[in-house]
Amino acid sequence: MSPSRKKPKSSLAALSDVKNSPIQPVYLLEGEDSFLRDEYLRVVRHKVFGDEPGDFNHDRFDWTEADASEIIAVAQTLPFIAERRLVEVLNFARPGGRDESILLSYLEHPSESTVLVFCAENIDMRTTFFQRLVKGSVVCRVDSLEGEELKKWLHGRAVELGFELRPEAAGLLVEMVKPSMMRLSTELEKIASFVMPGTLAGEDEIREIIGHSREELLYKLGDSLSQGSLSGTLVLLRRMMETEHPVVFVGVLRNLIRRWTISKALIRNGRGAQGISQVLGLPPFVGKRLENQVRGLGSAHLRELYGKLLQVDRKLKRTSDVRAARQALELFLVDVRSAGSGTHKVA
Repeated sequence: MSPSRKKPKSSLAALSDVKNSPIQPVYLLEGEDSFLRDEYLRVVRHKVFGDEPGDFNHDRFDWTEADASEIIAVAQTLPFIAERRLVEVLNFARPGGRDESILLSYLEHPSESTVLVFCAENIDMRTTFFQRLVKGSVVCRVDSLEGEELKKWLHGRAVELGFELRPEAAGLLVEMVKPSMMRLSTELEKIASFVMPGTLAGEDEIREIIGHSREELLYKLGDSLSQGSLSGTLVLLRRMMETEHPVVFVGVLRNLIRRWTISKALIRNGRGAQGISQVLGLPPFVGKRLENQVRGLGSAHLRELYGKLLQVDRKLKRTSDVRAARQALELFLVDVRSAGSGTHKVA
């Protein structure tokens, strides 16, 4: 069999297919977006269990800690007082010799009463194993949505939450929030809690609900970091995480470092608070605030911070564990403080 593959459907189209097609015995979710992966799993779980709890017939395995014989033994077990059993295998990767044989044997004759879902970030179609897995399963891409497809998803998610989103409002939301689906979903939930059911939300609502709170957090965070207050910054992080996902905090940090970098360059070129306000389109008092915040920061240090933040961002996108995400952010903030340069340290 050739390792070539048909061009996969978009993530949104594939998700729609899973919702509307009969349940299949084996699925392969391939890609790095943990939020979209969980969306697929939610749809599959609903198809398997409906609105009923699946406690006795729902098993999850981490491939890094389990083996094929254990997983297949469960997959071949009849469901308890139900029509089907669901078995999810997270962090799946190419199996070794014995595990490969066990899995391939199961794929030849999968249990009719079990739905087996493999979740893998990457698959190698040069290998016989993955060629056979793809052939014997429903393959779903779990890559982040972009462009019009992302806006279409935002509209559909808003409807699920009880309101509608104008097209221009969806575009503004994507601009204000880095297009991580997890973060965008969090912001939609925030909007839903503020507006009346059935509201047609436009740009004004997005700016009022999302923009104001984000700007205020930026001001407080910038002051806390520039003053070397690690404890103050951690308090902001923990308060925010009472209502937001950690990836929202990454977006705030990214925006802050971007502002700092631009402000530093403007100050080097002889343009102070007024120049900062003009270039960034901010009120004069914010320009003055930024000028004070970056006074002791070096440009090289800011570039280093941005690179480290991107690493944290990638890590957070690959996990749905909020506790692990918070720990990664806290370690980054400690690292920022220890690496501070200039006349004062950055917390």
